[in-house]
Amino acid sequence: MDDADLANAVVRPLAQYLIRKQQAGAAVFDARLESLLNHLEVMLSDAYLAETLERFKSEPGDAGLADTLRIQLARRLREDPDAARRLRSELADMPLTETKPTRKAGRAPLIGGAVVVVLVLVAWLVLSGGEPGESGDAAPLTTTTTSTTTRTTDSTTTTTAPSSPVTSSSVVSAAPTSARAGDGSSLAAGSRVFLVGLPMPNDQWTFQHGDHDVQLTQYNAAVWDDLNSCYSSRRSTKQQFRLKNFKRLEVSAIGTDGTSDPGLSVKFSVFVNTEEVQPLHEVVVGPGESKPLAVDLPPGVFALTLQMSLVTVDEKNCTRGNAVWGSPHVIAGSN
Repeated sequence: MDDADLANAVVRPLAQYLIRKQQAGAAVFDARLESLLNHLEVMLSDAYLAETLERFKSEPGDAGLADTLRIQLARRLREDPDAARRLRSELADMPLTETKPTRKAGRAPLIGGAVVVVLVLVAWLVLSGGEPGESGDAAPLTTTTTSTTTRTTDSTTTTTAPSSPVTSSSVVSAAPTSARAGDGSSLAAGSRVFLVGLPMPNDQWTFQHGDHDVQLTQYNAAVWDDLNSCYSSRRSTKQQFRLKNFKRLEVSAIGTDGTSDPGLSVKFSVFVNTEEVQPLHEVVVGPGESKPLAVDLPPGVFALTLQMSLVTVDEKNCTRGNAVWGSPHVIAGSN
């Protein structure tokens, strides 16, 4: 079981258990799962991770929060192999404890029996790493809104300010079917597709995705990741998407979110195909700033990589924050 599978084997059963506790209250209690939850609270003691866990505990039925926690837990396990070993050991060695539901007077025995059945199922899920069914992301959406832009040209790329933020209320048509996902030729020229709807290598997310803010302004279909100056592995992060027959990338806003350290400066870079050194386009966003980003894609693009990097590294004070791409989308070219 790798780190991603281990994180999933922990988060999924806990989500089901916490949902059941919210529904049935004191009638549901499993000492084994409570111990596992306490283990997570100790492991995710960093302020940012602890906040994610608390939100998950208060809204365990939110698939987005569960996915976020799973991604962050898997990353934590990769960074700390000893923590991963201890968690695997706890799952393997911790004996099942007797579940003692509290019943109110006058309730039929059938209710208590149903609770026991549910808890046995939850315990089995923890041991087997099974999943009670994924709640996948909504189908990617496209829009047919158009905009008038003022174009400026430099020696390498042509950029303009992107149109107004693409929101779900402006969506008028569906994205291409899964068989044509990432292929702009299956859309009318000028159609827009959020990056969260594009294929990824091995279908693996590095970034987090969903609704998120850039300097307290909310954007849908955003992608983001955390940066931390005290960890070399967290000073830069990137995510690749696969696509073809798209002519332009637009991002409504780039910058840090409202929870980030106020002095953070971040460099946002766009790479195409297999290039890893020379970006197609690059923008530095200073403390408290929010900027749009737009760049024309050269012909023959088959991969797009977004990268965020800290501009300055302060190892002593451990500056950290979430670098966010607000509503990034690509525009289909002519068929």
